[in-house]
Amino acid sequence: MTARGLPISFVADAAAEGGYEARIAATGRVATRDANWHDLFNALVWLRHPRIKAAMNARHCIEIETRPGGDRGPVRDALTQFDEDGLVLVTDDAALIDALCSRRWREALFERRRSVERAALHVIGHALMEKALAPHFGLCAKALYLHAEEVPPGDEALDRWLAARITEGGWPTSPRDLKPLPVLGLPGMTSANTDPAYFDDTRQFRPLPAKRR
Repeated sequence: MTARGLPISFVADAAAEGGYEARIAATGRVATRDANWHDLFNALVWLRHPRIKAAMNARHCIEIETRPGGDRGPVRDALTQFDEDGLVLVTDDAALIDALCSRRWREALFERRRSVERAALHVIGHALMEKALAPHFGLCAKALYLHAEEVPPGDEALDRWLAARITEGGWPTSPRDLKPLPVLGLPGMTSANTDPAYFDDTRQFRPLPAKRR
């Protein structure tokens, strides 16, 4: 359901009814093209994480109403990036989160590989799912890293917890709230990442800029 309690439906003719986010909020109708992977994955995320999707839609609409002149603003930019390429990683390893946020990629994705394998990965981005059908060099998720103590385990618990955070307006405030995560570094994505030297290629595993270290 939408934040207003309207049931969600996936319809091919919704594109004729106005702005995408406003249309969903007003009618519950999500524009969905036939035989289209992108829209199929979007529908699947709505079914798996309905509260997160509804909360993002409601935040978009608040931003649309409060920012005159068609200015998207940093909140909408962040919401769009998370909606398209978002991933939530939940781990009990605080050192893994620190390494990921600091972009110490070899440490995070190779040396702490077992922690990554134990982590819960929740894919929110429907475009990220589509890209994963044929992963390309440099494929990057927009990630939120959470310690397991912050959120109860399970998809439904995360759905409720993150939806509440989005609704309260504390997250995201800008694209900087999303962290880059090179997807091909994750276990199982390519056999090449079993070699520690794989993570030294800065074309894909970019270091944190010096001014932000």
